[in-house]
Amino acid sequence: MAQIALKIPAPDFQLPDFNGRLIRLSDQMGKANVLLVFNRGFM
Repeated sequence: MAQIALKIPAPDFQLPDFNGRLIRLSDQMGKANVLLVFNRGFM
C-alpha cells in the first residue's frame, strides 16, 4: 500500500455536500480543519 507523505498540501478539489452544493478545498483554507473520509460500504 502506498504511504501518505506528511506536511505536503493536498491538491485542490471540490465535492458536493449533502445539499448538492459544491465545496472546494481551497475555499476552506485558513477557516477550518478539513477531514475527508471515504467509508467503504456507506451508500
